[in-house]
Amino acid sequence: MCSLPDFSRFRNRLLGAVFFTAGLVVVGTIGFSLMPGWNLSDAFFMTVITVSAVGYGEIQTLTPGGRLFASFLIGGGIGTLAIWFALITATLVEMDLAHAFRKRRTMTRIERIKDHVILCGAGRTGLHAIKRFVARGDPYVAIESDPQQVARARQLDPDLLIIEDDATSDEALVAAGITRARGLIAALSADTDNAFVCLAARELNPDLTIVGRARSERSVGKLKKAGADRVVTPNATGGIQMASLVLRPDVTLFVDVAGEDGLGLLLEQVLVSPTSELAGLTLAEAAIPARTGSLIVAIQRGERDEGDEPFLYNPGPGERVRPGDRLVVLGPPCKLDDLRRLLA
Repeated sequence: MCSLPDFSRFRNRLLGAVFFTAGLVVVGTIGFSLMPGWNLSDAFFMTVITVSAVGYGEIQTLTPGGRLFASFLIGGGIGTLAIWFALITATLVEMDLAHAFRKRRTMTRIERIKDHVILCGAGRTGLHAIKRFVARGDPYVAIESDPQQVARARQLDPDLLIIEDDATSDEALVAAGITRARGLIAALSADTDNAFVCLAARELNPDLTIVGRARSERSVGKLKKAGADRVVTPNATGGIQMASLVLRPDVTLFVDVAGEDGLGLLLEQVLVSPTSELAGLTLAEAAIPARTGSLIVAIQRGERDEGDEPFLYNPGPGERVRPGDRLVVLGPPCKLDDLRRLLA
């Protein structure tokens, strides 16, 4: 990402301009005070109005030598004004250019990624999603219009790909690469906005997996009608998680679905690529538990023969891994990357 302007360089420029201006004022004050009949107060005031070019006129009558001194001081004052004008202009231009370069570089990177997740809204819910994406290393693009939320998101992920726009607009979704995305999270603050996002996203990409957040139970049905595959309500999700922690504390620590604290095992699904070295092998031949330390809990068939179930739970060693299948695995987070590489 392109960085913001070099503030150390700006500080040096600012100090240089301040010292030059202060030095000019000191020289002018001393010069006028040495003239006959001038006190220090009049000399300072005459220097200020001369350097700033306000044109008040002479406080006292100047000798020819004094007028020559004042002329040089006027030239120094014009130079001072030019320095300050150039400093301010250069700083503003650098800030605009830095923002433009960063935006362009971000858009270039977004145009290159695919099979990513689009996060609409980087509020409190969105920030938790960003933590999850960063921990897993999954590609994602965020859309957020609030500069404060954007700043908080950048603190979590300095390499953040974000579009600072209204997530309810089709232009923002298209810019985020919705036609190449595999999923979308609608986590805006208003349920109506999330419904608009789901509706637009479903129209732009019918195959997209859409998860929406509803603040109230009454909005769940509306979001599903708008195109959401799953709808999450914070109250219901929080209640289920707290009940699980009380009723099954050991199981919750053993299987860490959220993966926030890095404890226990992670339940994950991994796609089998046609180019994978394991494609076409049986589970016994693939030896996934021995090679990655992950257990195969289920297989979601990508291409099913007639009569096949979409999910095959607790598959036996004779089951064959087919390209396009999704393996539901249980394993340590540090080993899941090894499994992804084998199946890629």
